[in-house]
Amino acid sequence: MISKDTEKLVYPKALKCFKSLKEALQLFNDILDQDSPQNQPVFYRARKSLREGEDFFKQAVKNAKRLLGPLPEYVTDDYHKWRERLLNEYNMLAKTQERGKLDKELLEDEFLNKLMDKDEIKKFLDLNYDSQKQGKRKLPNIKIRIVFDKLSELIRETKEKQKELLEQRQNQ
Repeated sequence: MISKDTEKLVYPKALKCFKSLKEALQLFNDILDQDSPQNQPVFYRARKSLREGEDFFKQAVKNAKRLLGPLPEYVTDDYHKWRERLLNEYNMLAKTQERGKLDKELLEDEFLNKLMDKDEIKKFLDLNYDSQKQGKRKLPNIKIRIVFDKLSELIRETKEKQKELLEQRQNQ
């Protein structure tokens, strides 16, 4: 089960997604700042990084659904224990439910601080706090929701830069 542990982790895939998207965004911005014919290989590298980031994002979402989603009735107690141990070991769930304490916990979270600054954490928390408590969603899963919202925003921003670059090249 150890090899499956590493395959099902969300954070490593999310971090790879973040790095690929940041690289693609930086490359697209560099090309937009100083466009020249020599930038064609850089454009292809940026586009490849964008695709890799999207692939890592899809894998992270798939793994998160496995780890945080509802379990079938036939799952054994060992699997429940393994899943709980894994979620606790990698600090994937919010430990508190009260808004003030949750703010503090998320602002001090090591992984969230790798991906975004404190203002962005607050923004995504404000955006998701009420909706995360409704329906079948669980408030402890808000950390993963914030990570995915940040990555979705980054994908959208990178695609907009790519589109802007393509439009600029067509108008030349």
